[in-house]
Amino acid sequence: MRSGAARAPASAWTIGAVSLVPFYAAAGLYCFGPQPHRDEALLALMGWSAAMLSYLGGVRAGVEIDSHVQPRWWTVIPAILSPIAGFGLLFGAYRGLLDPVQQVTGFMVAFLLVWLWDQRSDDGPSWRPRFRTWITTGAIIALAFALEQALRM
Repeated sequence: MRSGAARAPASAWTIGAVSLVPFYAAAGLYCFGPQPHRDEALLALMGWSAAMLSYLGGVRAGVEIDSHVQPRWWTVIPAILSPIAGFGLLFGAYRGLLDPVQQVTGFMVAFLLVWLWDQRSDDGPSWRPRFRTWITTGAIIALAFALEQALRM
């Protein structure tokens, strides 16, 4: 259970900041890089987004398993939905079912939904909600740059 807002440890901030680098590198290349490399940059951004959604689902399941003697299935089972969403968005674009606007928007919505779930959860350290807000905001800003570019194409 959370009790007050503590500061996130430096190691968490370091990991969080480093996890944002691929978002901005790929989004920057997609928006401003040479035309022949923009498709690869979008694929890299979407691949990293899928990887991060998978990571967040694993964290959610891990917190649940660690916090409860008898883990709640209604939390553990939905935790797999974020990696499934990431896979679906990535595969849907590969198969031509989603265009870049739909794909980027889907990832933005998925990150927001995971963030909302984290904000409503009482499990995990007290610093986690504020930390996740900053990291999620960073990821969504990078995705917003890519969305703006996708809308222009």
